[in-house]
Amino acid sequence: MIRLLSKLHRWVSIGLCLMFAIWFASGVVMIYVPFPSLPDAERIARAEIVDISGITSLSDALTATDIQSVDRLRLLQYQERPTLIVEGQHNNVVAIFADSTELIQPLTDTDASNIAEKFLNASVASVSDLIAYDQWIVHHRFDPYRPFFRVEMADSVGTHLYVSTKTTEVLQQTNRQQRAWNYVGAVVHWIYPTVIRKNWTLWDQLVWWISLVGIIGVLAGLTLGMQHTRTARQRGNKGLASPYRGLLALHHKIGFVFGIVVLLWIFSGWLSMDHGRLFSVPDPTAQQVADVRGITLTEALSQSHALDFAKFADIREFEFTAYNKQAFVVARSLGASELIPIGSSHIADQTYLVSAGESAVSRAWPDNSVRDSYLVPADDIYGHLREGSLGESTLRLILDDPDETWVHVNLNDGRLISVMDDSRRMYRWLFNGIHSLDFPGLVNLRPLWDVIMILLMTIGFIFSLTGIAIAYKRVARVLNKVH
Repeated sequence: MIRLLSKLHRWVSIGLCLMFAIWFASGVVMIYVPFPSLPDAERIARAEIVDISGITSLSDALTATDIQSVDRLRLLQYQERPTLIVEGQHNNVVAIFADSTELIQPLTDTDASNIAEKFLNASVASVSDLIAYDQWIVHHRFDPYRPFFRVEMADSVGTHLYVSTKTTEVLQQTNRQQRAWNYVGAVVHWIYPTVIRKNWTLWDQLVWWISLVGIIGVLAGLTLGMQHTRTARQRGNKGLASPYRGLLALHHKIGFVFGIVVLLWIFSGWLSMDHGRLFSVPDPTAQQVADVRGITLTEALSQSHALDFAKFADIREFEFTAYNKQAFVVARSLGASELIPIGSSHIADQTYLVSAGESAVSRAWPDNSVRDSYLVPADDIYGHLREGSLGESTLRLILDDPDETWVHVNLNDGRLISVMDDSRRMYRWLFNGIHSLDFPGLVNLRPLWDVIMILLMTIGFIFSLTGIAIAYKRVARVLNKVH
């Protein structure tokens, strides 16, 4: 058995110690340089004010898109005209001028250049050909909006903007420094090269199996380490005993003390790729989303004739939605957002929205009752994490099922955000807790948290380097025998 474990640990180490070293080193980078993203607040702040004066019938515009099942409806400004963005199923997205039934023609590189210039109020250096994927728009959340034009701005920080040809919007922004650091940060840490990540199934399976094999290799090493320590002590050695010398002894001793840390980090990283394999997922089903809305978005938009657009000023994006069978419009302006009922005398205050949420969630989960509801506080240990938090106006509704399921609704737009049961709450500790040391009382204690994280990752990196050196010597011996 020991011989088998030794071979397993040796060959897994030869294959993965370099990957382990990369994971630990790139993890330090990711603490300070996250993957680039363009926040919605910035996108909206830089958008043009929507001119609604020429709109006659939004329903006619929607009908002209020929999208039957609508997932999202927004009103933007493009070429000094209001534009309805209709998002349907299977990444079907259509943009149409809202003051007519004229579909927007495919964007040209000149159009993309003009959009980028207005967005940043800066000059354009160059515009790429149409691209479906590159490193910074490889995530599947960009799938509905492909292809893109990548616009290089003539500024000192090397800004690149990505303009969707389907919605006419800038949806991603990067700069030279972000790109450089992320190539030695998130890209290698997540095994995120475009050629791999653009195939979600391939990437999901690859990272999951690499991590699982790594866990097995570390477990084998821990077992061997304890056995070798026992052997050394039987020979009369004391303290942190090892039967080896040199690099092997260093590897054995670091592994004996910190091997459990390495194991937990690889294990928690493996859980980041769980995607429903062992734990529940937080994403609500399409039916639950529809039940919380109560009516379709097509029905909600059909009521827009009752909306007094004249009272709106300086709005940069309208979104039509539904919440508990009531049509709403979300009016987003510079740094502000307002949820307004359509064709109703209701005032969308907190009391009304909480009551509507309880009714909507009861309909979406007909076998359960809402036992309690409250706004998620700022110090909530499940809702506010280092890697992703719920919004400020998030309503948590607790069901009376055995798993005490929590349903989260964004009261700023009536959107069903996430579902969290016992399984998902356990996942929070096993992934976020272990992988990012996201524990109450520690994660916000900066720079203490930074010092602990960097110290542990440095030890993990050194430990991996000893494994690489040992593996290199082993492979060299094997090759010498062959020749």
